[in-house]
Amino acid sequence: MSQQHPRRSDVKYGSLTHVLLFWFGDDWGVFGRTYEQIALTLSRLDSVKQVLVVLPSSKGETLATSRQVISDRLTVLRLYWRPRGSSSLQLRSLGSRLKLRLEHFRLRRLIRSYGFREKNTLLWLFPAHPIVDELVRQVPAAARISQIVDDFTLVDKNDWYYPFAIDQYPRLGSMFDLIVVTSKANEEKFSVQAPCVRIDQAVDASFLADPSDFRPCGPQPVLGYVGTFWDRTNIDLLLRIARERPHCRLLLVGPELNRRLSDSGLLGLGNVEWVGSVPNDQVPQQLKRMNLCLIPHLDTPFSRSMSPLKLFQYIASGKPVVSSAVEGLELASHLIRIEGDPGSFLEAIDEELAADALEKFLERVAFAKAQTWESRVNRILSKLDEVLGPELA
Repeated sequence: MSQQHPRRSDVKYGSLTHVLLFWFGDDWGVFGRTYEQIALTLSRLDSVKQVLVVLPSSKGETLATSRQVISDRLTVLRLYWRPRGSSSLQLRSLGSRLKLRLEHFRLRRLIRSYGFREKNTLLWLFPAHPIVDELVRQVPAAARISQIVDDFTLVDKNDWYYPFAIDQYPRLGSMFDLIVVTSKANEEKFSVQAPCVRIDQAVDASFLADPSDFRPCGPQPVLGYVGTFWDRTNIDLLLRIARERPHCRLLLVGPELNRRLSDSGLLGLGNVEWVGSVPNDQVPQQLKRMNLCLIPHLDTPFSRSMSPLKLFQYIASGKPVVSSAVEGLELASHLIRIEGDPGSFLEAIDEELAADALEKFLERVAFAKAQTWESRVNRILSKLDEVLGPELA
């Protein structure tokens, strides 16, 4: 544990009224990711006075030009910390170095202007982050949380996350009071370094279906997938579903990070529709078009480090769900079908479509209503309170 932190019995999360949250991508409002839901939830807590979310500048914005006020207690900013497309190891021009130095000065000044002081500040960071060490040094905080959503040491070594993850992950215990994870694999990996708390993903209330949304399955059922198409997506399984169930329409929602989807031949089939990336607030409308939702993930070390957010969004829509046999499904396993081989996966689709009913629809939605971000955030903060308790004074 870092010796830079105050260890006093009076440091409780209730006294941490200001939260400074750093995410490693510029995608606020696009995917409804974990960091966004946590920030929104924190800003609604009675004990929290101010939440600042700081993202990387993807279009050259600076702290002075990018302020986005979400509410009176939540602001999103873009910090210029490196030239777009360059790594931390590449030489920077004199102008770029001066701009970076000015941003650091602005960050310190802006933090103080919002009332952030060491005694009241909770620093919440999501590694792998390009400047995690700079932020830990620069931001005075009474407590620090590191949250691992996916294990980026398991991605392709050419991905920009990889070198930062390899460097930072073994050192998190020396910098943070609490490490938050969303999978059993990450809990086992990081709990040896520091106190660790595991949470499942949750669902935003906007995804909860109304009973009037239930529709019996017709002769051309729509099978849907919502998510990013990349290394964990089983494109071959989707291709087999589309070919062997020609009476079904396959609706695909989300961006691709490589060309495996585009090059697979799947998009050329007449019963396949790919709408690409849509804003997070439009995803519930896409889910309403579906009769059944799919989680066609490959079982890999990387996928085992994840907790699929789409699982809770699917269940909130009231639709039946058929998933590959992957990690992160335990909490809702009684409500979904989990199949380990393609043949069984296809049979499960047929059976779930045939057996769907309003009673099952309502059961799924009722379950989803209890999977709130408020409950997840409260669990994290309660664990932090325990970590910062008298035993560490």
